[in-house]
Amino acid sequence: MRHDKQMMQPGPHVLVLLGYNEHDFMRGILSYAREARWTLDTNYNRIGLTPSSDEQFDGIITVVGKSQELEVLRQFTDVPCVDLSGAWLWDLKAKGAGKVGRVTYDPAALGHMAASHLLDQGLRHIVFINTCNGWHERPATHAAATETRRRGAHFREIPLYKKILGPPPYSVTRHRPAMMRWLERALRGLPKPSGVIVMDDWAPHLLRACMRIGFSVPADLAIMGMYNHLDPCEYSAVPISSVDADFEHIAREGSKLLEKQMKGHPVPAKPILLPPRGIVVRQSTDIVAVKHREVAVAVQFIRDNVCDRLSLTTVATAAGLSTRGLTVAFRRELGESVASYIARYRATHAARLLIHTSMKAADIASQSGFSSMEHLSRAFKRVMGLPPALYRRNHRSHAELGVREATISSTFNNP
Repeated sequence: MRHDKQMMQPGPHVLVLLGYNEHDFMRGILSYAREARWTLDTNYNRIGLTPSSDEQFDGIITVVGKSQELEVLRQFTDVPCVDLSGAWLWDLKAKGAGKVGRVTYDPAALGHMAASHLLDQGLRHIVFINTCNGWHERPATHAAATETRRRGAHFREIPLYKKILGPPPYSVTRHRPAMMRWLERALRGLPKPSGVIVMDDWAPHLLRACMRIGFSVPADLAIMGMYNHLDPCEYSAVPISSVDADFEHIAREGSKLLEKQMKGHPVPAKPILLPPRGIVVRQSTDIVAVKHREVAVAVQFIRDNVCDRLSLTTVATAAGLSTRGLTVAFRRELGESVASYIARYRATHAARLLIHTSMKAADIASQSGFSSMEHLSRAFKRVMGLPPALYRRNHRSHAELGVREATISSTFNNP
C-alpha cells in the first residue's frame, strides 16, 4: 500500500519553453523527465500557448531564442529555471528573468573541431563567417584561427555581423538582400579552394551565394556548419557537414541541473559548457584538397585501402615517391606523418562501423585494418579517447535517429 501511495504522488511540474524547434532538445528533456517522473507542460512548443502568471510550476527548462521566452520568464522569477541556449539573450538576469542556471555547448570546442576537420581535408585557407559576433561566435572564431595558424595554414574572418543592422537576430531577414550582395563580393576574393565555417542557419544562404557567383561546393568552397541543425544541413541542395553540438545530451544535463535546483541546490555561478559530439560528414566537405599531386594520391590510396596492411613503403610506392620524399611532402601538406594519418583514419572508419552497424568488434577490427581486437582497442582509445565498446554504447542512439554519418572525437576529426 505504501508503494502504491508513493506511485500516486505527483512529480515536479515543469514548464518546457523552447524558443526554436530543435527535436534533440525535446528528446533529451523527455528522456530525463520519464526517469525523474516529471509532468511537462509543452503547450508553448506545440501550439504557441504561453502560460498565465497564476499557473504553478516547480521548474522551467528553456531555450531562450527570442523575446517571447524572456517575457514568460519575467512572470516566474521565483521558479527554478535552466536555460540551454546561451545565445542571443545570454544575460537573462540583467533583463529581469531572475537567476537562471545555464547548460550549453562549448563554442571554442566547436570552432576548433570545425577548423580541424577542414584542415584534415588538406585545405590551407580557412574562413570564418561571423554573423553576429556574439558570446558564442567570438570564442569559436578565436579557436578556429588558433588551430588554423598552429597548423601553418591561412585564416580569414568575414565580419558579416557588421552588415546586419539592428539587434540580432531580428534584423537578419529584413536586410538579407544587401547582406547577400556584400557576402558575394567577399566570397569572390577568396582563394580556391577554401574551407568556410558558418553557423548552420546561414549555410543554405552561403550555398546560394556560391551558386550565384559560380563557385562549386565543395570543389571551390568547402562549407562547414556548426551545431548540426538537421533542417538546414540535411535538406540543402548540397548537404552541409557540421559539428554536432549534441543538443540531446545538453538537454539531459540541463534537466539534471534543474532537478538539483528544484531541490534547493544553488545556481552555478558560471555556465556549464559541454563539448561537441563530433563531426557529421556530408557532401559539402567531401573533398581531398591537396595541391601536391603525389600526396593527394597517397591520401586517396589510404582511404581506398583502409582495411589492408598499409606501410610507409606501400603508400609511397602507390604515390610514386620515395619513402623520404613522401614523408617530407606529407608532413608539409597535412601537418602530420603518414603513420599518424593512417591510424587516425582507421580509427574514424572503425567509429562509423561501431555506430552504424551491428558488426562484432573482431570484424570491425579486420574491416578497419587492425591486426587484432587488442590492436583496435589500443589505437581507437588513443585517437577517440574511449574504448570501442563504450564509444558504441554512448553514440549508437544518435545513429538510430537517422543521422547519416557521424564521426565523433574531441581532438581528431574524420578526414
